[in-house]
Amino acid sequence: MGDDAIFYLDGDTVVPTLNAQGPWDPGVQHGGAVAGLLARAVEQVPTPVPMRVARFTLDMLRRVPVKPLAITTEVLRTGKRIQAVRAELCDGDQLVASAVSVLVRTGAGIDVSPYRQPDAPLPPPPGSTGRPVGLAPRAQMPEGFPHVVEFDRVVGGLSGGTPSKTWVRLAVPFVRDEETTPLVRLMALSDFTSGLGSFLPFDRYVSINPDLTIHVLRYPTSEHIGIDAETWVDADGIGQSRARLYDETGLCALGSASLFVETRGNY
Repeated sequence: MGDDAIFYLDGDTVVPTLNAQGPWDPGVQHGGAVAGLLARAVEQVPTPVPMRVARFTLDMLRRVPVKPLAITTEVLRTGKRIQAVRAELCDGDQLVASAVSVLVRTGAGIDVSPYRQPDAPLPPPPGSTGRPVGLAPRAQMPEGFPHVVEFDRVVGGLSGGTPSKTWVRLAVPFVRDEETTPLVRLMALSDFTSGLGSFLPFDRYVSINPDLTIHVLRYPTSEHIGIDAETWVDADGIGQSRARLYDETGLCALGSASLFVETRGNY
């Protein structure tokens, strides 16, 4: 239904549009859509004191179909300092994806300014190359999630490996008629970590991340998320990706993902 959002609500059910579709199979959701959906579920779980997500780990256990799925949440641990929440996505009786989030209390009021932290210089700002969409994978990919994301590669080139610094932005709401929260935006877009750091040609190789872990320093304050990504692949077809994630004011998160890599002819 439509191209103005990635999901829409039908009563209490969250229904995917074609914009949730991934690049490898037209019937399977993109990892970013799944990550954002489970992050949204985690945010709706009450906490005993003000808290925010410090770590989000997604496991893609099976192919996630482009259809309405059941979403459940469970508080694994609760307290005044730390809460752990699991969110699950099920297709009937089959568990297809799950995420465990660790939430930590906020408001400690610590002054860290006198102390030196690691340098994490911002990538060149969005639009600095003079090409508002510096990277456009749409021509190589079927319709779906990448078509509702704006890409601005400010350092590096497509399938060029490192250095790879790209600003990404959701061009539509995550859920129709609902404001996309900073956490949902961060999780949905951080799934591009593996693809943006890749050095393998998209038309010759399939590269799928079955998991994604994001350690959140702070929630982003801008719609653009900067991804400074690196990807490694071993000859046995197992890879790893990692990234520093930025908003337009500075570092906001660190990400990592495992990779399953295969030639298209054998996929």
